[in-house]
Amino acid sequence: MFTCPACRAASIALVADEGEDDDDATFLQWVPQKPPVKEYPDSVPKAIAAVAGEAHSSLLVGNVQAAVLMARTTVEATAKAKGITSGNLVAKIDALYAQRLIYEHVRDAAHEVRFAGNDAAHGDLVDDPISAEEAESIIELMDMLLEGVFIAPAKTAAQAAARQTRKNASPTASVNGTVPSSP
Repeated sequence: MFTCPACRAASIALVADEGEDDDDATFLQWVPQKPPVKEYPDSVPKAIAAVAGEAHSSLLVGNVQAAVLMARTTVEATAKAKGITSGNLVAKIDALYAQRLIYEHVRDAAHEVRFAGNDAAHGDLVDDPISAEEAESIIELMDMLLEGVFIAPAKTAAQAAARQTRKNASPTASVNGTVPSSP
């Protein structure tokens, strides 16, 4: 067992023992072969979940600038998935807010991701690179956007459907399927 120098996670080297001397062992592979990928619920479109997962994986192995760029890409892809395709990213984020798809603090979070992503994309990091800690914060802000746009609405809809199903199955439900109103 070893510790990955980039992400500090445990790694196992599989070797074939071909003799009594340690020098006779043959390296086969590392386990895991890839860094773990963050999983998102099905409510997040697959392509967006893949890019957001890439942001997490990049951060995990120490590729800070790549992580921030993928976070910015996730923000833009999220707006496009909601039909907001015109204008620059500032306008797209503001449109998400104007259409009440996100709260004000999530709008501000998306803009912070945009600022960091723009710095990385335009090479404005030569003298002042983004730290791993700042990149981690940017990834968390990206996840706030995904939570607000895709995950929380899906959870809310699922809960509402479960409540309605429960009410419809209730012995107090009327014959025509309507439920008497609650007090």
